[in-house]
Amino acid sequence: MKRFRLLALVAGLAAMLGVALPSAAQGRAPASVFVAEVAEQDFAMRIEALGTLMANERVELTLNVADRVTAIYFDDGERVPAGKTLLSLAQREQVALVEAAEANADEARRQFERAQQLSAQDAVAQTVLDAARRDLDNATAQLRAVQVRQKDRVLIAPFAGVLGFRMVSVGTYVRPGDVVATLVDDSEMKLDFSVPSTFLASLKPGVKVTASTADIEGMTFSGVIDSVDNTIDPVTRSVRVRAILPNPDQTLKAGMFMRVTIMADPRTALAIPEGAIQPLGPDNFVFLAEEEGGKIVARQHKIQIGLRQNASVEVLSGLQAGDRIITEGAIRVREGAEVIVRDRSAVLRGSSGNGAAANAQ
Repeated sequence: MKRFRLLALVAGLAAMLGVALPSAAQGRAPASVFVAEVAEQDFAMRIEALGTLMANERVELTLNVADRVTAIYFDDGERVPAGKTLLSLAQREQVALVEAAEANADEARRQFERAQQLSAQDAVAQTVLDAARRDLDNATAQLRAVQVRQKDRVLIAPFAGVLGFRMVSVGTYVRPGDVVATLVDDSEMKLDFSVPSTFLASLKPGVKVTASTADIEGMTFSGVIDSVDNTIDPVTRSVRVRAILPNPDQTLKAGMFMRVTIMADPRTALAIPEGAIQPLGPDNFVFLAEEEGGKIVARQHKIQIGLRQNASVEVLSGLQAGDRIITEGAIRVREGAEVIVRDRSAVLRGSSGNGAAANAQ
């Protein structure tokens, strides 16, 4: 009772003095808010993993025959083109065998040609011509066989790449399967890594990846997913993925440990600042600043959100591009209440001006 009498006394004094006091009848003063327009932004699902580099192709060079090395045509770590001769074994016996096979083939060809001429004159039976043709075919096949065995005594680079350490010397007796050197194609590198199977739908050939390694500080390497394994590990529930990284400068080496980042499902969608969202149970809401009857009022809208990325949130539904949402001050507003939209740049200029004035004083 005393409180009401005090309020009445204060109101009466204010009326006599001509001072206006805020009251419940007058309503709350409009809240000051900051707004931002809904705009489009690029979004992508960020997947991180760890992987190991492998060479695009790697082969241990061996020979199919046993003999002594007579010549070596490469050095340790040399980069060689495809088809380059790298090593040869003793050839004297094999050369003699090839020469003998060539002579037999030439003689068989002459006998066949003679038989053809006599057959055309009906001077010999058809069986003689057939026998001469068979002898020629056998001699030609034997020649090809010894020529192949001769080629087996020469080691040729199957593809372009860089050689490892040489494991033999001139005079070394090598046996079939002995490793002469290792050849690596490092023009591009394979990067194998595992990711949870929950991302399987986003892992497709052609998706871009970036990778970095502590072995080469300050450098990032780009590539694309080449293939995804056809099985999921039943223990870890992960799937193996292989990406291809171009390596034109041969900077990357096999065995490097890489940190991989995949930006899967890239898309452009509406985005709003994360701070503008007001969760209520399982739903999410924002306040829009809308003009009604010459005033700006707050209207609550339910939205559906997607990814969160760099303090922004993807909006799947509920908003349109150009809508003005309340980003700061929403906690002080109510549905349908009038608001005052502040210009952030003007506030910042005013703050810096006051600071300058204070410094001047």
